[in-house]
Amino acid sequence: MKELDNILIIGIGNNTRQDDGLGWRFLELLEKEGFNTSNIVYKYQLMVEDAELIGDYKTVVFVDACKTELKNGFKFEKIFPSKHVSFSTHNVPPTQILNLCETFYNKKPKAYMLAVQGYLWDIEIGISKKASRNLSKSFSHFKLLSL
Repeated sequence: MKELDNILIIGIGNNTRQDDGLGWRFLELLEKEGFNTSNIVYKYQLMVEDAELIGDYKTVVFVDACKTELKNGFKFEKIFPSKHVSFSTHNVPPTQILNLCETFYNKKPKAYMLAVQGYLWDIEIGISKKASRNLSKSFSHFKLLSL
């Protein structure tokens, strides 16, 4: 895999909650391909402090599982800072992290969201077969991108 020095990949999830671990599984695939491990971060959830982290990179990609049905089992899209920021201890979306990064650090990394459709969410290690197929398709798509 080509070296992407100024790209940060953040995998969001929980590998003990079945398909919620898709973001982490994506990072594991990157590691197997030889991607620079200094440029990947495993997160259970995003926190306001991540605004500082992403400001050090030209591009950031957030990877997370989703429950929404997605054409092809995944969706890759450019995202932008939200116009308004509200805080919760359990949910700070990537768009709000981008807003905080711009507001507090005057930095505007290009940002993308890779959502991978999951199906099972119980307490158990391992992802479903359908989610595994979606992960494989999303990873193949990602490797073809020029970010």
